[in-house]
Amino acid sequence: MKVLAFDTALPALSIAVADGERVLSSCELVSRRSTSSQLFVWIERLLEAAGIAKEELEVLAVTRGPGSFTGIRVGLSAAKGLAYSLGLKIAAFSTLEVMAYSVRIEGCLLFPVINAKRGMFYGALFRFRDGVFERLTEDALFLPEEVKAHEGRVVFVGDAASELGLSSVLVRSAASYMPYLVHERREFVDLGSLKPNYLRPSDAEEKYGITVD
Repeated sequence: MKVLAFDTALPALSIAVADGERVLSSCELVSRRSTSSQLFVWIERLLEAAGIAKEELEVLAVTRGPGSFTGIRVGLSAAKGLAYSLGLKIAAFSTLEVMAYSVRIEGCLLFPVINAKRGMFYGALFRFRDGVFERLTEDALFLPEEVKAHEGRVVFVGDAASELGLSSVLVRSAASYMPYLVHERREFVDLGSLKPNYLRPSDAEEKYGITVD
């Protein structure tokens, strides 16, 4: 099963091409340039590096949030366009879930954290128990003090935890872990069911009453 995976919700854009669970090519980019322009350029480069034509792809894996509002919109729009034009199955994951999955520490509570801006943070609890990856809570918004209250009881995951003075395990190339989740779960959504997970209203919604889909 040939998989194209990408995450545009985190500050660093990451893309991976895999054959089953084996990642053939991947990249992670931190750039001030447009995420959308970078995304398609690097998809082409990574497919070429992996020796896979677009027509050979079978699954597209994408994160649907929470995270950057603009990044999520870009990622889901790109995913829908590619899936429709190439006839691909779509696997959609929580950004927090992918972050936690990248940290394979057995038995510990894993708390991935993303800066939600406006003095808030996105987070959720996960763990690996006997090699099985489990979600313990739903994705939610936290105040800084609520995140800090977990110190000493969890392993924080992601750069945002360091903004609160907390030690954390950093996530690198999040997209590289998504083919493993695809292989384990084999759960797919149709185009009409692919919706963003923003968790909070965007600035435009709060300021101008504009609905962001």
